Amino acid sequence: MPSEDGKNGNSLRNRLIGLGERSMAKSYYPELRRRLDELERFRAVVDHANDAIFVFLTDDWTVADVNETALMMLGLDRAQVLGRHISQFFPKEIAARYAGALSTAGVATGEVQFRNGHIVTSLTGAEGRSVPIEITVTLHAFAGKGYAVVVARDVTVRQMIEAELDKSRQLFASFMENSPAMAFIKDLNGRYIFCNPAFGECLGLPPQKIIGRTDTDLWPEDVARLIREYDLFVQREGQPVLVQETVRLRGGGPARHLQVSKFPLTQNRTITAVAGIAVDMTRQVQTEQALQQSEDRHRIVAEYTHGMECWIGPSGAMLYVSPSCERITGYPRERFLADARGLEELVHEADLEAWRQFHAQSLDEESLDYRIRHKNGTLRWVNEVKREVMGGNGGSLGSRISLRDITERKEMELQLRHLALHDPLTGLANRTLCLDRIHQAMERGRRRKPYSFSVVFLDLDRFKVLNDSLGHAFGDQVLISVAEVLRGSIRSFDTVSRFGGDEFVILLEELSSPRETIQAVQRIRQALRQPFVLGGHEIQLTASMGITLGMQGAESPADLLRNANIAMHQAKKAGRNRFKAFTKGMLDRASRLLVLETDLRRAIGRGEFFLVYQPIVRLDGSATLHGFEALIRWNHPRRGLISPAEFIPVAEESGLIVDIGLMVLREACLTLQSWREDTALARDLVMSVNLSPRQFSDPTLVEAVKTVLSETGLPPKALKLEITESAIMDNAASAVDKLRKLKALGMALSIDDFGTGYSSMNSLQQFPLDTLKIDLSFVQRMEIGPEGLEIVKAIISLAHSLQLQVIAEGVERETQRDLLRGLSCEFAQGYLYAMPLNPDEAWAYLTGNGKSGR
Repeated sequence: MPSEDGKNGNSLRNRLIGLGERSMAKSYYPELRRRLDELERFRAVVDHANDAIFVFLTDDWTVADVNETALMMLGLDRAQVLGRHISQFFPKEIAARYAGALSTAGVATGEVQFRNGHIVTSLTGAEGRSVPIEITVTLHAFAGKGYAVVVARDVTVRQMIEAELDKSRQLFASFMENSPAMAFIKDLNGRYIFCNPAFGECLGLPPQKIIGRTDTDLWPEDVARLIREYDLFVQREGQPVLVQETVRLRGGGPARHLQVSKFPLTQNRTITAVAGIAVDMTRQVQTEQALQQSEDRHRIVAEYTHGMECWIGPSGAMLYVSPSCERITGYPRERFLADARGLEELVHEADLEAWRQFHAQSLDEESLDYRIRHKNGTLRWVNEVKREVMGGNGGSLGSRISLRDITERKEMELQLRHLALHDPLTGLANRTLCLDRIHQAMERGRRRKPYSFSVVFLDLDRFKVLNDSLGHAFGDQVLISVAEVLRGSIRSFDTVSRFGGDEFVILLEELSSPRETIQAVQRIRQALRQPFVLGGHEIQLTASMGITLGMQGAESPADLLRNANIAMHQAKKAGRNRFKAFTKGMLDRASRLLVLETDLRRAIGRGEFFLVYQPIVRLDGSATLHGFEALIRWNHPRRGLISPAEFIPVAEESGLIVDIGLMVLREACLTLQSWREDTALARDLVMSVNLSPRQFSDPTLVEAVKTVLSETGLPPKALKLEITESAIMDNAASAVDKLRKLKALGMALSIDDFGTGYSSMNSLQQFPLDTLKIDLSFVQRMEIGPEGLEIVKAIISLAHSLQLQVIAEGVERETQRDLLRGLSCEFAQGYLYAMPLNPDEAWAYLTGNGKSGR
């Protein structure tokens, strides 16, 4: 309640009592007395409240009443405050804020129309002092007047506390942000709820990507499991723990060593989280480990020097010898301390002069390798380094000698030198040593007249088949056994070397005549003829050999080896298991073949090849045309027509036959398909195309044939592929699979030149063949004697027993035709019917002579 003017000195109590005495009967006095007591008690509570209370008249915003707390806060007495305008105590903006607050307040209703609280501002008191306060303002209407009650709370202490708290928070945040130590907090489930940047840097992640994740998300499984065990210990025991953790990142990298202090965080005596401070001790641990290792090394060096260390005084006396002397020499240190010549007496006699010269010179940091005789009688290699020992005054104190046992190194050097010049598989001389030995023999041949030597180039026959069928490990055992045979077949001063793969080179020296070379070759052939039993397999080996007798005009070891290699290839072409001596004619022929190979490569691009077609007829009495065999010809721009017998072997050896064969297949299929489109006479014809051994072994053959048939449109049934007997039998196992794939395309398959190879009925049964072609050599011998006819008869009988049809090639006379017809041979081809025809001639034969009548 607002108070009266201060001029009236009577108290509120006296005025109210007086008023009651004048206006009320004596009977109302007790009630007034009770209410007066309540009012005084309320006033006492208001005066001693913790907050300052101001009552303003809203008409002019002057102070109507204040409590004692407000007077104390202002430092003024009541008279100095009552009736003063609000702006003298509160900032102008506060006064302006509420100045018109009652203009629309509806005071007459007696209800509170306005309330605004918790505004932080200031209160100005005596001598301009300012007190920070937080005010709450409410508006009231009483007895037709408007009042504003302002409750002001001194927030000086609170602001100081808040400032300190804010400062503490800033300091803590700065500490966490800039601390090199890692800090983190995890909830009881192990999920991170706080971490500082140092911890994020350790993990390579920003803190915001760590919050909410667990150790399993951040560390490898074993590291996360160990960390979790420590966390659970802290939760369970409620005690801090200091641990060393070795951690690794999930992405890899070196291990890091952390010293981690973990402790529980509690609220109301309940553990709510686990906090930790970690310091990266990796560098310290590494330094400690390095120091420990260094200490260990120095201790080892101090306790036991590996080398033999000696100190020889200026007079030559042995002043110090390390204990290692006994390990190196076999003798105790006392021997050398007692006798200055003790070391010299152990030096090998062959190295003694070099040792004495080394000790006579005054150069420092020089070293010498020499041999000493160990106490146990063995020779040991040592390396000695000699240095002069200087005293503090610059004078010489003698020499320090360091000896190291280098026996193993020397043996290793000898072994490496041996490996550099020898084949690691067989132990024979390798290519490098072989060329060096041949070079030395050639030099001796130039200096000494006469001096005879020979070079033999040896290649195992059919070794690739053996290697492919029984495996490379078995092949290596065969090569080792062959090396032993060759060693045992030559003299001690001759050289046998493995040149590469299954090729060996033998250098025969100090020969009295060429006959000795032939005898050595015969010994080798005889030794190889003996069966080899390896890994449960018995094998028979043969070899083709080429020989060069002397230099024969060769200028270098490479020339000699080339000549021997040429002779070896001539031996292979002659039928294997043979030897040939090199002649100049062989070199000329090899040169011609090289030129021929070069021309072959050009011929493919220049279109110098063309096809001819030889008719194949039925031996049915009317010689009905069955089909054609496509044959390749080469029209050389300088030499004219070159026989296939000359260029096909070169193409086969160089690998060009694959491209040439594919060209032949495509053109032959195009030709027959063109005929089929032009005449019905060609609808039932079959085009036979030869596959060379190299082409048959090509892994892309099946897909290539399939592509050609697709591109040319020729039906597969109109194509027959002829494969030589030797091509199939070189690797029968893989041949079966490839033949079946070709057969699955729908074409016919024929075995060509049958009888020239070594196939058996058992092997033939495995192959999905349709026809068998008798080699012309057997056809030509039918009329010579009964043996020739019986062979052909046997071949035809064998084919028919396997449900195969037979084609006889090279039929030139009617008598041959009649014999074949009598043996029930189905088809024939040869000059009796037609020579190979160019496409136009073949077309004429097809359309005009579909039946020859022969």
